Amino acid sequence: MRVLCVEPYYGGSHRQVLDGLLQRLDVQADVLTLPARKWKWRMRGAAITMSAQVRAMHEEWDADRGRRWDLVFASTFVNLAELYGLAGGALAGVPSIVYFHENQLVYPNRHEAEWDFQFPLTNITSALAADRCLFNTGWTMRTFLDELPAFIKRFPDHHPQGLAEAIAAKSQVLAPPFDPEPFDAAVGPDPDAPPRTARPRIVWPHRWEHDKDPDAFLAAVSALADEGLDFEVAIAGQSFRDVPESIGRASAHLGERLAHLGEPATREAYAALLAGSDIAVSTAVNEFFGLAMVEAAYAGCYPLVPDRLAYPELYPASMRYRSAEELHARLRDAVLHRPAPGQGRALASRFTFDALVPEYAGVFEQVAQCGRE
Repeated sequence: MRVLCVEPYYGGSHRQVLDGLLQRLDVQADVLTLPARKWKWRMRGAAITMSAQVRAMHEEWDADRGRRWDLVFASTFVNLAELYGLAGGALAGVPSIVYFHENQLVYPNRHEAEWDFQFPLTNITSALAADRCLFNTGWTMRTFLDELPAFIKRFPDHHPQGLAEAIAAKSQVLAPPFDPEPFDAAVGPDPDAPPRTARPRIVWPHRWEHDKDPDAFLAAVSALADEGLDFEVAIAGQSFRDVPESIGRASAHLGERLAHLGEPATREAYAALLAGSDIAVSTAVNEFFGLAMVEAAYAGCYPLVPDRLAYPELYPASMRYRSAEELHARLRDAVLHRPAPGQGRALASRFTFDALVPEYAGVFEQVAQCGRE
């Protein structure tokens, strides 16, 4: 099978998932990517740049050999309808899959303006243009389909009907897989006895963005420090060129308890950091899957997530909290009564590449077959 992969935001989980799939699927792939920065510009303009690349690649192809590609696999950071329109004959008749790592219809905008509407519209037109829509969680799919009619009503006139139903008919949930190998190496031969620091370690493995609500996490661990509890904190989501003001304030409370700050230099170092931690925390107000939390659970951390967003379908009630007060109480208990390692490992094992690649292979073949008929 010959696949054209289109990823305008080639970084983070987008990159990990795409690279891992292509290493394991039995396909010949042409991969078009753009660096993972300026996501709003990627969603607006990637189709212009990437369609030109598609046309150039197609011109090198011998027409007597038929279509160059059997399938297009794209993320929602490209407007699929624009890509096909601008690519012209290069993609004529080639079926497509669009993967929803996120859903712009429920993305939390701090400052809504009319131009923000472009991003959900890009999601909608891509979904309509695709032959199959894959969503990373049921929550991502449900919120997209549920919010779509209300969004369409915001049009000043000409409200198309039946869009949600048409998209639902070609949609399914397929989780993003992760590579367990670096975490297996870091944990060692006994998953129930990973390496541990002398005192309990709480890790926050997220990028430092407003939708992950880092201030809520810092407030919780700072409150524990004010009680004089003995523990340490690792903030491992990203590197900081300029230390945020909130980190400076938290450092005063945490003192030497702040054992790590910034993205580890290598994947192996990141895995070791997680394997040496006891509890991983999310305070996200926007999360469509949360690959970092799944990896932390696999590495041996006890995951503690808010009772909202995609989390209820991924984590049992015992691993979810409902308020800031409950988060503080659960963390306090974890510091005083260190949780046994590995409680979330079985939960996370469902999302390894070994577990999910056969499902991806099946979907790729099904959709590609549509183009052969």
